[in-house]
Amino acid sequence: MTFPRLALRGLATIRHVRFRLLYALSTSTLLFVPAMLFALSDQPASWIFPFTLSAAYSMMIVLLAKRLSLYSLAGLPAMQWLGQACIGKEWLMLPVLAGMLLIMALVSRHGLHKGMQFWLFSLLLANMMPASTLPTGQHALLAFCGAVYGLLLGHYGLADWHRVLPGAARDDVRRYAWHLLLCGCLAWLAGGRWHLPHTWWLPVLVVGIIDPSPQRMLWLVKERVYGTLLGGVLAALLAWWQPPPAIHMLIMCLVLTTALMLMQRSFRGFIAGLTLLVLSVMPVAQVQHGVVERVADTLLVGVLLGSLAWWLEIGVRQQLVQNRAG
Repeated sequence: MTFPRLALRGLATIRHVRFRLLYALSTSTLLFVPAMLFALSDQPASWIFPFTLSAAYSMMIVLLAKRLSLYSLAGLPAMQWLGQACIGKEWLMLPVLAGMLLIMALVSRHGLHKGMQFWLFSLLLANMMPASTLPTGQHALLAFCGAVYGLLLGHYGLADWHRVLPGAARDDVRRYAWHLLLCGCLAWLAGGRWHLPHTWWLPVLVVGIIDPSPQRMLWLVKERVYGTLLGGVLAALLAWWQPPPAIHMLIMCLVLTTALMLMQRSFRGFIAGLTLLVLSVMPVAQVQHGVVERVADTLLVGVLLGSLAWWLEIGVRQQLVQNRAG
């Protein structure tokens, strides 16, 4: 390749990265603007949570499962409502969770499971958070507006980030459904029994790590463990610093921008950014316990699911060897 052509390619790469950076920064800033406006107008925190949660999850669904984004306008508010309605009603929450886990496994045939997992996250977080003081209609409206806002950000601000995941084979779907149903329900029951302030991460981790492919599940375990450790250390340093609110908001925007830029290059960096974002919005008094429990939950789930994925991978390789021999 001649030097002029190499130089032109380098300039094109720099221009592409610059535009991606600007889009990531503007999208991150816009995601936090409504929450900042709610806070400045002295609105209660119960207003901020449903809107911001739906907006962030709706945006991530667009990135990971674009075909699911329109359905999520109703799905995300419905999951928040279901989670709140099932607070203190274990007999009702368990079948609801089991049904959603099975639906998530079924949509893996079309590669939509990583988008559907955010529906599960909304259900779990709403169920394990304190009961909302908002009227049901107002809570649903805020969640719906957040879902619309996140969809717009994902479609028009992050067009180059869209990914299409491959669909899973029928046998892999059956195995995936069994693992999701068993491990997801057990993790939720364990988190509810321990009554610790951060145990809702346990079922969230299980849902996020289990995958139809054993090889990909091993990779997810490794990336999530490293990313969570890094994000926890950064969150502890931020809590020790305790910056002013304006500086804190700026840091959050820059962290989300960095996470988006690293999404396709370093998944552990992306997880570190998300971990820092979640832990940094907790009260300072709870951050220390949150970091320890988040890391402990990740290590526990990582060891268990990593062992499961390793055992499945050995079985897959033995099956391939037998097929070749036959």
